[in-house]
Amino acid sequence: MVQQDKSFLCSELVRISAGPRRNLGNLEQISPQGCTISMDESLPIGQEVRMRCLACPLGKKSCTECRFRGRVRSSENDPVLGSILQVDFEGRTWSHQEWRPRHLTDIEALKAHGS
Repeated sequence: MVQQDKSFLCSELVRISAGPRRNLGNLEQISPQGCTISMDESLPIGQEVRMRCLACPLGKKSCTECRFRGRVRSSENDPVLGSILQVDFEGRTWSHQEWRPRHLTDIEALKAHGS
C-alpha cells in the first residue's frame, strides 16, 4: 500500500490542457495528491489543468487511467527545463496500481539503497 505522502520520480510525456491552451509536458514526479510537470510554458498559480498521457504505457488505444485534473499550486522558471509546475490533483488521487507512468522510481527505495 502506498503511503499518503509517498512520492515517485518518473518520466512520462503528458498532454496538459488549461482552458483553450494545449501543451506537452514531462511528468517528473508524482504522489497520490499531485505531481510535478516540466513544460515550455508557464501557467498561473490557481489555473485549472487537465492531464493525460500522450501514449498509453499499456498500449491501450484510449487510456483513461492517466486522466487527472487539478490546480497549479506553484510555478517556477528553470533556465534548462523551462517551467516547473506543481499541480494538486482534484477529484481523485493517484495510485501506482491504477496507472503506472514509465520509468517510475520509488524515492524512498533510492534513499535506502544509497545509505
